[in-house]
Amino acid sequence: MILSFHPRIRGDVNLSLSINALFSEHQADLMADADLTVVPQRIKAHQYRFCRERCKLLFPDYRHRFGFEGKYGNIELFRMFNAPYPRTEAYMSVNAFMERHTREGIPRLGFPFVVKSDTGGGGWGVFLARDKKELQEILKKLADIRRHPTQRFIAQVFVPHGGRDLRVVVIGKSFYTYWRCQPDPQEFRNNVGRGAFIEHDLDSDLIYKGVSCVRAFCERTGIDLAAFDLLFDRSGPDPEPLLSEINFLFGRKGVGGSDSFIAHVKEAVDQLAQTL
Repeated sequence: MILSFHPRIRGDVNLSLSINALFSEHQADLMADADLTVVPQRIKAHQYRFCRERCKLLFPDYRHRFGFEGKYGNIELFRMFNAPYPRTEAYMSVNAFMERHTREGIPRLGFPFVVKSDTGGGGWGVFLARDKKELQEILKKLADIRRHPTQRFIAQVFVPHGGRDLRVVVIGKSFYTYWRCQPDPQEFRNNVGRGAFIEHDLDSDLIYKGVSCVRAFCERTGIDLAAFDLLFDRSGPDPEPLLSEINFLFGRKGVGGSDSFIAHVKEAVDQLAQTL
């Protein structure tokens, strides 16, 4: 029996999932009886934990989503599984940064380097520190608890990506790729919301490397629904992929829009169902 809490994925039994709501005893019994339970991307951490304790098989697999939230959590996950990523320093707060570097000086990354707040999307909360003055301005912004409630952030070596990054979307056992290309040489962020455009048919050799990297990471972590952003250092002749971020909630334009995305999710659920 397939139980679905997803509004657009039909199962043998279909239920709705309210934001922050608890599950009823009847719903818990259905989870225990189901061979496969499907949940939406916007499920909350406490809801997912409840499902994990009761379900035989759960899609998506978010064991390594909750507990590793934000860009800070991404780095913890990359380190845990020895994945390739840009050289990074992680901080619990601006105060932690100041305490560490009062003793050690500025991060050993060297200017320019990228500073990323823990939360935010579309390039929000991502800054380029070119010198000490810019770094101090960035730290003042990150210290604003109203705008940056977790207070955590990372500093990451600037990768000369040539105005492109590769997004690899995993849905079940399938991988979908596209490049985000930034035409503005003054803008280091390759987000579509920052003026980047999508291209699919570029650098097939780098796409192959990127997919291989993400596939290996997913095999180790169980992640089966997420968008990975990868950087390539274009200063060398044969760049290797570096994992930049994992997005469990992501835009769907690059995979053909919402209808196409849902079709891919349905296909992934069908493939899982065939293994039961």
